Amino acid sequence: MDVLPAGVINVLFFGTDSRDPKSLGGNADAIIVAQLSADHQSMTLVSIARDTYVDYAGGGRGKINGSFPAGGTEKLRGTVSNLLGGLPIHYVVQANFTGFINITRWLDGFDVQNQKATSVTVQSTGRRVTFPAGTITLGGTDALIYSRERKTMPLGDLDRAQRHRAVLSGMVSRLKERLAEDPAGFAELLASLYGNVKVTGPLDADALTGLVPAISAVDAGRVTSLMVPIRGFGTVNGASVNLLDEARTAALAAALEQGDVTGYVERYGAGYAPTGG
Repeated sequence: MDVLPAGVINVLFFGTDSRDPKSLGGNADAIIVAQLSADHQSMTLVSIARDTYVDYAGGGRGKINGSFPAGGTEKLRGTVSNLLGGLPIHYVVQANFTGFINITRWLDGFDVQNQKATSVTVQSTGRRVTFPAGTITLGGTDALIYSRERKTMPLGDLDRAQRHRAVLSGMVSRLKERLAEDPAGFAELLASLYGNVKVTGPLDADALTGLVPAISAVDAGRVTSLMVPIRGFGTVNGASVNLLDEARTAALAAALEQGDVTGYVERYGAGYAPTGG
C-alpha cells in the first residue's frame, strides 16, 4: 500500500554542517526541494544555493542557510515555501554529516553523473581524492567529500548545489537497485535510513514499508535537475551573497505549483549559471 498522499508531493531535504554526531544544529548548507509528480513516476529536484539572499519567514532577511539556526525547521520550511510562491512542503528530511555518511554506507555506495572533474586534499588526513567527469561511484566518506567540495569548481557553491542534486538522484536510483536485489530485506534497510535522519511530516518508521510502491514507480530517467535562479553575486553587510533573479524564480514557482516544470525548462533551460537578469 502506498502511504504517500495522492497528487504532487513536495519534500524539503536539507543537510546541516554539524560535525557533532548527536547534533542536528548548524547551518543548512544543502537545501533541495524534491517534487514527486502526481503519478509518482517522475521527479524534479530544485536546489537553493546556501548564500542565496532571501526574506525569512516571520521577518528578517539573510542567506537562506541562516534561516535554520535563526528559527529551526519550521522557519526554514516557511522560508523555502515563501520563496517558491507558497509551495506546500509536505515532508522535511534532515541529516547531519554522520547521518549522511551512514546512509551512504547502508546503500553500499551509489553512482552519480559528475559534470566537472575535480581533485581535493582532505585536510584532516592529507588524502587526495579525485572525482573524474562521467559516471562515478561514491562510497563511505567520499560521498560527503564530493558533496562539500566547492573551491576547486568555477562556479563555487552553485556547482556544489548541482552536486547535491546529483547525489540525491543517485541515492534514489540506488534505493531502486537495493529493492530489486533484496526485496525481503528492503524494509530493514529503510528503517536504518530512517534512523539516520529527522523526518518532519506524517511518516513514521512503521509506515516505511508503504514507500516501496512509490520508490518502485520513480523512473530514474525522468529526474529534472534545477536551481532557484540567481542573477549574480553581491555583498550585503560585508557578506558575499547570491542575488535572486526574482522574475525567473517566480516563473519556476508557478511551474512547481502546477506540478510540471516542462514549460519552464523549455523556456529557460536547466542551467544554473547566474542569469544576469
